[in-house]
Order: sequence, then structure tokens, then C-alpha cells
Amino acid sequence: MLPTTPEQDHQWAQEQIEAYRKAYPRYTRMAQVLQQVLDKATKHIAPLAILQTRPKAIPSYAEKAIRKKKAGRYSNPLVRMTDLCGGRVITQTLTEVRAVCEFIEQHFVIDVENSVDVSQRLKPSEFGYRSVHYIIQFKRGVFPTSQIPVEIPEELYPDETTPMKAEIQVRTVLEHAWAGFVHDRVYKSAFSVPPKWERELAVLAGLLEQTDQAFARIQSGLRTYVASYGAYLNETQLKNEIDILESVLTCDPENADLAHRIGKLAMELGDWQKAIDIFSKYVGSGYQPILRDLGVVLCKLNAGDPNGELFRQGRKYLEIASAPPYQDSDALASLAGTWKKHDEAKTRDLYRQAFEQDPTDPYAVSNYLVYEIIHQRDLAPASLMSPSLTAAIQRSRDQAEVGMNMPWAYYNLGIFQLLLGHPYESLTAYAQAIQLSASDWIIETSLRSLEKLSVVQEKLHGYEWVRRALMLGRAVKFQDGPSLAQLKGLATPDVFAIPTPVVIVAGGTADNVRVEDYRSLLLEGFQSFRGAILGGGTTAGVSGLIGAVQAAYPQSIDTIGYIPATLPPGAALDPRYRQVRSTDAQDFSALEPIQYWIDLVSSGIPPQQVKLVGINGGEIAAFEYRFALMLGASVGVIESSGREAARLFKDPYWGNSKALRCLSPDGKALETFLGSGK
Repeated sequence: MLPTTPEQDHQWAQEQIEAYRKAYPRYTRMAQVLQQVLDKATKHIAPLAILQTRPKAIPSYAEKAIRKKKAGRYSNPLVRMTDLCGGRVITQTLTEVRAVCEFIEQHFVIDVENSVDVSQRLKPSEFGYRSVHYIIQFKRGVFPTSQIPVEIPEELYPDETTPMKAEIQVRTVLEHAWAGFVHDRVYKSAFSVPPKWERELAVLAGLLEQTDQAFARIQSGLRTYVASYGAYLNETQLKNEIDILESVLTCDPENADLAHRIGKLAMELGDWQKAIDIFSKYVGSGYQPILRDLGVVLCKLNAGDPNGELFRQGRKYLEIASAPPYQDSDALASLAGTWKKHDEAKTRDLYRQAFEQDPTDPYAVSNYLVYEIIHQRDLAPASLMSPSLTAAIQRSRDQAEVGMNMPWAYYNLGIFQLLLGHPYESLTAYAQAIQLSASDWIIETSLRSLEKLSVVQEKLHGYEWVRRALMLGRAVKFQDGPSLAQLKGLATPDVFAIPTPVVIVAGGTADNVRVEDYRSLLLEGFQSFRGAILGGGTTAGVSGLIGAVQAAYPQSIDTIGYIPATLPPGAALDPRYRQVRSTDAQDFSALEPIQYWIDLVSSGIPPQQVKLVGINGGEIAAFEYRFALMLGASVGVIESSGREAARLFKDPYWGNSKALRCLSPDGKALETFLGSGK
């Protein structure tokens, strides 16, 4: 650039200022329209966002133009400057930042070269100035839309003289606060920051970053909790809540979020038509949760006619709800479910997309993993996805801890633990899930999902345990005919009918001294009992004590032992048992207690009439206690007997069960619990 005189510089500055003065009304109008667009866009994806737009003030333009010219940067600032109109979106969480960024990228022309994600160039201590900066122009043919009914004036599109660019910054509230304090007062200052303060700022930066991430996690959890809180209300409470919210809606008829809450409650109530009616009124709002749940309801109700108009319309809503800018993993997984019986490849691909959108979402992780295992006919995907499985397990536990996403949080835990090779943890989670299932279709859905893994059942330790446990739960809770028929086919053949009443004695101990103490307790407790006792069938530990009870009271008691086909080394059958029934297992496992429940239910004996006495015990006994409680049996655990018996009372889920009793270690207490069997 050739040298210029002061007079030439002054003349140039006056010309540039005058040119911008003429363009200023266009940029003022651009700021106003940009404010309207961003206000409509953030209404649902970041409803509490703070919006700021403005044209660059003429004095600010003049100063920047003159400084840039003196630095030799450019001579035509009206064309080269990209921030003559500025916008700022300040959100509550990082999740909302990402959602706003996706909206901007989808709806504007982006000057990629001049746009920047500041977080990509930060030093370790520079948390604060993490804004994403976009240089944008309005894109023809985009606005207005049904969600954003804003007309873009012709003057706001670029022409040969004025590029009409704007800068939009997107940041969280914490990032905004940091930017105002640290970046502007410290990093832009003329002095070097002393090391002591640098260290303090670095610590504060880390705390703020963790806080921002925690806000995002809590916000996500609260949204899910609010969306599913109706699952914990009874029918009367649901109807009352709907009445209240409908009254509120009359005061705020455009509130799509409130309408969505009413529709979700109607879904919980099973009033599908009401849900459709309320959701349909707000389709035009573009509120993503409404589009997603309306799609779910329409597809569910019309699953028998997948080529029908209503099913296809429901699928269309799910496609919209899962597309940018939403890209909701739950909507994608729900969309995948609509293709299950029609296109396995498409189903698998959609579950993959849902997983990629959120690799820790339990719903997406479980379905994607199951379909990958089916496709490969191997469990290798479970090992490869171990980090995602671990994260999904933690997320499911977090949901369960606050009573959210029930009972699915436990069903997800069940399948994850099974795939990781932890069958007893899996059974415990499934027992909790079954107990919380309010509808038959919930267990049926989980059973169908499990049975898809039958292609790898030989490699999946505990698969058959879980399958039979789900069938038992479904048969007992909902008197499901097909499940009852299947159970009868699995019952032990050619045996005498189990007399009633029935008591199960479970547990075990390696402490021979204590075994002798329990001998006296059981002999005294069962002295007036008339009925059947089910136990382990061997001479060891608690199982052997049941044989002693049989020998002491041969006329009044029938003992039935359940053993595996192959006994472990050192184990011996107890000949004192009236009968011994065997499973196909190669060692003692959960299959034996599951089998005695199959025999009981198949015989028409309600679990509510069965009592279980627990003494000490390991992982099998831990399952027995919890499964009996889930089915509705009364469980009495001997006080201070230790191990799993003691842990049961500390279990935050089962420890407060009304069917659980703590029995003092004496025969009279046991006799009272048994009720003499008369």
C-alpha cells in the first residue's frame, strides 16, 4: 500500500464514515430482524437464553476502520468488516449452546473462514472466552418457516456493494461472566498477570468448566424427569394433574411445553386419543417433544397397519423430530422401532445414528448393541463398546436413584449387566424392573428384546435365567396366558403335586458352629408346621438342615430339593429329602430357585401364599431373597445371620419392603412367622 498524507487519510476516513452512515439503517434493520429470528429459534431449544443484537455504532466503526488502515490490513472496511451487525446468544448450558449452533449452521450462510470456535484455541487456563463466533448472512428461501414466521426484507441480503454480514456469538452464562471479567480485564490488559493470580484463575477456570458441564447434565436429567413424572402417579392423581394443567393452559394457550406435559400424562393414563388430540393442536409450533411423542403414539396405535396413513404420518413426525437441528437420540431410536418388522438394515442404521448422537443414552446404547450382536452373531460388540456400556450403566443408575425413567432404567441395567457377563447383577436389576412395571406390554417388550439375543445365548451366561425370570414375572403380575403356558412346559415333569402351604429355606454358611445353632432354630420353628419345604437338596449347610427337619417330622412335612444336573465336587445328595428335582445346570446357580418358582406357579400356587426363610447366604441367596419379594412372597430373614441376609436390609430398594421381616434367631419367632402352617 502506497504512503498517504494526513490530509488523504482524513479524506479517506470521512468517505468511509459517510458510506457506513448510509448503510447504517440497513444494519440496524438487520439487527432487529436477527433478534426476531433468534428469539423464535431459542424459544424451545434455549428458552431462558439472553439475546442481544445491535448494529456497530458509527464511532466504533470509524475507530476500527482507521486503525485497520494504519495497520495495512484493508482499505475497504465496509466490505471487509464482518461485525457491522452483531448478535449474542447467552444460554444456560453447554447443551443449549450446541443446539443453538446447530440451528445457526442449518439456517444461515456461514463464512467458515472468518468463523471460529474459540474453545479450540484456548490455553489451559483460558476457560472463559469460549464463545463460538459465526459470521453469517441471511440465506434466501429459508425464512419464513412455520416455526419462525419472520419475513426477511430484500435489503438484508448481500449485494455487490454491501456484504450484509453479521457476527453471532454463542456462549453460556458462566462463559459470558468470565469473558466480561477475565478476558476483558486481564488478558486484554497492558500488564502481565502475576503467577499467583494466574494459578488462581486456572483453578477457577476448572471449577467453572465443571459447573457448566454439571448444569448440562442436571438440565438433561430434569427434562427427562419432568417428561416422565406421570409414571409415578396413580390414575386419580393423573386425572387431577391433567385437570389442573388444562385450566392453566386456558390462560396460556400458546404454551407448547405445557401442552406436551398434558399429552404425556394422557399417555401414562392410556388415554391415547386425548394425547393425539392435544399434541395435534400444537404440531405447528414445531416443538420437538410434541412431534416426537405424537409420532410415537400414532405409530404405536397403528402398528397393525404400517402402510396406513396414520402410521406413516407418525413416522414422519419422528423423522422431523430426529432431524437437525434437534438430532434427538430418543427420537431416532423411536424411529428405528417403527422399522423393526419391516427393514432390519434400516432399523440397525437408525439405532447406530441414535447411538452416535448420544453414546451414553441407555435406550440408544442397548438397542444399537443388540442389533450389532444380532448382525455379527457374536458378543464382540459388547467388548468394543465397553466404555459406552459403562457410561450408560452409570446414567441408568443415576436415573434409578432419583426415580426417573422407570422402569426402563432397571431394564437397561439388566441387559447391560448381562452383556458384560454379570448375570446376578442382571437378575437383580430385572427383578426391580418387573416389580415397577405397571403394564404387561412393558415386560413383553423387554422379553422380545432379550429373545433377539438367542443367536448368542450359548455364549451369554445367564441368558436363560433372565428369560425365565421375565416369563415368571409376567405370568405372576399380569396372569399372562402365553407365559403361563410356557412355564407349564418348563415345569419339572412326572413329580407329585407340591402340598401347601409352602416354605422356602434359602441361604448357606460355611461356619459349622453357626449351622448347629440354626439346626435348633429350624427344628423348633417347624415343629408345628404342616406342608412343603423347598431347599437345596444336599447335605451341606442350610440344605442339610432341611433334611434334618424332614427326618424329625416325617409325617407332617414334605421336603423337595432342587439341584443342578451336575453337582459340584464335594457335594452329596441328602437322602432324607422326600424328593429331589434337577435342572440342566452344571453347578448350583440361579436356575434352581427359578425352577422351584416355575413349579409353584405352574401348580397354581400363588407366590403371595409362599414364605421364604433366609439364613446368611451368597450371591444365589441374594437373588432368591429379592426375586421372592418381587413375586409377592413374604420373606423372613434371620437377624444377624450375616452376609447377604444382612445386606438385604441395607438395600435401598428392597430393604424397606413391607413383605420383608427381620426374625430374631429363636424358634418361637420363626414359628410365628410361619403361622404354624395351619
